[in-house]
Order: sequence, then C-alpha cells, then structure tokens
Amino acid sequence: MKKLAVTMLTCVSVGAIASDNIDIDAIKAGMKYEVYGKIALQAHFREYANSPNLTGFQTNNESRIGFRGSKQFAKFKPLFIWQIESGYVDPSYKNHEASGGLGERDTFVGFEDWDSFGQIRLGRVLTPMYEIVDWPGANPGMGDVWDWGGMIGGAKFQDRSSNSIRWDSPEWRGASVDVGYGRTKAAATGADQGWWQGSAAHYKAGPFLISGAYEINRNTKETVNYEKPGSTPAKTSDSRIWDNNTYLASLQGWFDNGISFFTQYRWQDALVTSGLDTGRKEKQNAFSTAFMYDISDWQFKLGYAKNEELSVNGQTLSGTDDDVISFQTMYYVDPTAVLYFRAKDVRMGDNKLPVSGSQDLSYRRWKSDSYDEVSVGVEYVF
Repeated sequence: MKKLAVTMLTCVSVGAIASDNIDIDAIKAGMKYEVYGKIALQAHFREYANSPNLTGFQTNNESRIGFRGSKQFAKFKPLFIWQIESGYVDPSYKNHEASGGLGERDTFVGFEDWDSFGQIRLGRVLTPMYEIVDWPGANPGMGDVWDWGGMIGGAKFQDRSSNSIRWDSPEWRGASVDVGYGRTKAAATGADQGWWQGSAAHYKAGPFLISGAYEINRNTKETVNYEKPGSTPAKTSDSRIWDNNTYLASLQGWFDNGISFFTQYRWQDALVTSGLDTGRKEKQNAFSTAFMYDISDWQFKLGYAKNEELSVNGQTLSGTDDDVISFQTMYYVDPTAVLYFRAKDVRMGDNKLPVSGSQDLSYRRWKSDSYDEVSVGVEYVF
C-alpha cells in the first residue's frame, strides 16, 4: 500500500513533488477505504409456460465485491468519496463470461458534507426513481413485472446509469430530496440522443416513510421489426423516437408488533416525437405491494405486483397486463447472513400491439414468458 500510494502521487504530480520528499503519513491522513460485498446464491427450479428449453434447474449467483473509501483533503472541507463495485458474477439465464466486471454496479467519485450541501456523485449511479423501484418495490422476486417488466414504448426509467450526476440532500426535519441527470446507454455509443433527469422526495413521519419520484426520458430510440404483406421484401424495419414521463408514489411502514409493509404505484406515459407513427401515445400504470412479519429470527413476506393493460392512442389492449405473486420465508442465521425459501407465480400477458394507428399491422415487444418458480438461497454480506 505504501509503494502504491507513492507511485500514484508521483504520477499525478508529474514531477512537481520529488518522490524522496513525500510524507507517507500525510498521504494516509484522513484516508479510509474498505472492501465490501455480498455472497448471494439462489438455486431455483422454474417451469415455463411456453419455453420448454428454459424449464428446469439453474442457479442465480448475485455475488459481488466492491471497494469504497474517502479522503479528507487538507485544503478542501467536503469529504472526497469514491466507490467501485462489480456486477453479479453469474446471474441465471446469462452468459457468465460477460458478467461480474468491476464498475457494472454503482461506481463513482464525489464529495459530501452532510452538515451543509449533502452529497454529490458523478459516474455510474442509481437514478432517484429506480432506487425506490428496486428497493423495496421489487422484493421478494417481483422484478420481472415491477422492475424490467411492462410493455410501454420508449424508456419508462433508467436503472443504474453511467454518464450521470446525482445530488442527495441532507435530511431536514424528516424530509430529504434526490436529484439526478444523465445520458442513456444508447446515447453513449451514438445509437440515439437519449437523456434522462429525475428527482425523488422523502418524508419520515413516525413509523412511516412517504416517497414520491418523477423521471423523464427523452429522445430514446425504438426499432420496430414487422411483416408488411404485399411488399417486397415482406419484412420491414422502421424506427421511432420516444419521450417518456413516469411518476411514482410510495408508502412504507414499520410497527413494533413485527408487521411492516410497502405499497407503490407508478403512472407512465409515452409519446412518439418523430419517426414511425409520430404522435402515438401510450400509457401503462403499475403497482407493487408486500406485507412482512418478523418474529424472533424469522421473516415471512408476501408480495404482489401488477402491470395494468397497455393503452395505445386511448385504446386499451386487452390481455396485455402482467402480474406476480411471491411468498418468501427468511431465517437470520447471523446478523450478516440469511437463508431463505421462495415460491412465486409470474403471469405475463400478450405482447402484441399495433405497428401504427392502423390495427392491420402488428408486432411484438420483448416480454418474459410466464413461469412458476420455487427456490432456496443464501446471502451473506461483508
């Protein structure tokens, strides 16, 4: 560590500071760092409704590792903070060789002073809305519907977003605010001109936490592949540009008798601003809720989430709704570790929708297949 610190400082100074005059104690002053992570392995059996090749046993290894730290600079009051976190090493239904790299999860630099401005981070961070969507809204195991599920066009929200800046306020008498802005993944490679901005507000009142969030996504591109009878070739590809607005309301509560809950509702609308079917409007709302009961070292949790039917230009497309019901039993074997059992039923509706205002042509947007799952798992944090 001493050699690394000397080398780094020498490189940054570009000769301005002679290496034999470096004060190692001064370098270490105000510096903190730690290695952290989670060992998380889930073994599950799924039975798919229409995908027999996927039915069967798989493991979902969401283990990850991270490095984070801080440095109190001698001539700058706000605390310098940094973090580098890997992705999941081997998620199910993925090619494990393409997963687990450093920087896949929250990776940033920033400054914080909770007595004044709060915290500001630059890099790859959660959007203010997605932080609420992900937790608690997607647990236990409801992400297929509540998180990445749904069928509205464009981008209803980002999740972890690179090329972003985020500010988190201090808490003022139970209230706090988060604000963020960034470019989309596709914009980073020039595939579109997408960008997002969003905010969230939180208020603690007794045993309750009330939250609201808003996120806009602009200039995101969708490629539409469909068949046009009578044309040569029959297979046609067009594109369109979307603007999205998403709103979320959330309520959480914790009580002394061991009962806790959360409930969230999301309003989503989208507009085609250019390209195929300009002026097209889509709407799809969603909700998620769960109840928990903690007794001794056990927790029992029942959750339900639903995507309501999609509306296109004011017409509701029947059968396009999705839902999931999930039950989980968790046992705390240690303050830092749990074992759990989970059973869930995921039902996905139709993914067929009109290409444009005419109902004669249709195409399908991606959507997971319906399935039933039973699983056991272990999680240990360090």
